[in-house]
Amino acid sequence: MPQASKISVLVVDDQQSMRGICKFILNQLGFQKITEAKSGRDALGKLQENKIDLIISDWNMDDIDGLTLLKVIRKHPKTKSMPFIMATGRSDKEQVKEAIVAGVNNYIIKPFDAASMKKKIEAVIGALA
Repeated sequence: MPQASKISVLVVDDQQSMRGICKFILNQLGFQKITEAKSGRDALGKLQENKIDLIISDWNMDDIDGLTLLKVIRKHPKTKSMPFIMATGRSDKEQVKEAIVAGVNNYIIKPFDAASMKKKIEAVIGALA
């Protein structure tokens, strides 16, 4: 059973308010190692600089969107099996299918709360201690 406080999470969203909400919820769940990225390009840099165990990324971003970020991450041996949760404001079935084909581990619809976030994370990495 993974202990939330030992898991490092990369939160990727171009809106500072959404990163803040996500970080607040993760803190409530016991996560302490949280790195923020303001874009897909920023996220790729943070992945090189930090040891990351889980990525929670917004879908719609300007420079590199969440789907493109996911595809890039899945191509590299170091990150290809990294747990990836996509956050989206739309529950578009075609969009979800596209993310599944690209290798997403789970997705969460915005707005979300701590209970739904915990459920999505546990579905990917196992029950949190």
